[in-house]
Amino acid sequence: MLDISRKLVDELVLEIEGEEQIFPLLLSFDRVLKLFEMWGDEEIPEIMRPLLALQILTGVSFENLTVDEAMEIVRAVFEEHIQTRKVDDEVEYDLAGNVIKTTSADEPHKRLYNLKYDGDYVFASFMQAYRIDLIEEIGKLHWKKFNALLVGLPEGTKFVEVLKIRSYEPQKGDSSEYIQKMRELQKEFRLPDEDIDDEAEEDSWD
Repeated sequence: MLDISRKLVDELVLEIEGEEQIFPLLLSFDRVLKLFEMWGDEEIPEIMRPLLALQILTGVSFENLTVDEAMEIVRAVFEEHIQTRKVDDEVEYDLAGNVIKTTSADEPHKRLYNLKYDGDYVFASFMQAYRIDLIEEIGKLHWKKFNALLVGLPEGTKFVEVLKIRSYEPQKGDSSEYIQKMRELQKEFRLPDEDIDDEAEEDSWD
């Protein structure tokens, strides 16, 4: 969550060889997206990811750290500086950048968007709502500011419309024609890595 009562302080403080050292964190939205992409790349060995993550976030190679030490630092940075939460709905990223929305503690997690695959919708919506060209903001727009703008996108923007389609559940009074239309739209706008069993899906909508 973005705390508007104070300036953003993005620093990594480490004790190295008995001395406290401060490393500025590079937290523009594109850096964080690059981190997500790297973490989700199956071609990159898991043992290399923590050190690569620190290099992306600081521009520094921490070759003296063990993998476990690097992982502990990455987790701390992620929880303090990258993880975001909304007040009314719990919205979380995993380390691969997948967005998980939990409507209640008893319901399963359902991903509504992925910033990698939904880049066109996000770009168009920022231009439409804020006149912000995200390409021009690379290296400048802070990750937390980006997220605040993202969750604040108004009705009528493409990104919000896509989320409404993906999150739709049949309601009492919805006509069969409307439900069928929404099913078709959900298939059209579903995330690429979602495997949907069409027969099971049909049963769940009946």
